[in-house]
Amino acid sequence: MFGFLEPQHILQAEISRQEARLKVEKENLEKEKSVLMGTASNQDNQDGALEITVSGEKYRCLRFSKAKK
Repeated sequence: MFGFLEPQHILQAEISRQEARLKVEKENLEKEKSVLMGTASNQDNQDGALEITVSGEKYRCLRFSKAKK
């Protein structure tokens, strides 16, 4: 396939290909991260609900517990 190229050119082409793939992968992960990130607040609600906002959507959680370590 690359018989006409010198070894260093083949290596550089492979490095460039992998860098491009990693860049796309990183961009996709950043997009996914921004979609999944949210905020939670426990305001002075009479019912003690935890209010969570993810991607602009608000949710109220009436029952929750801390994660086990």
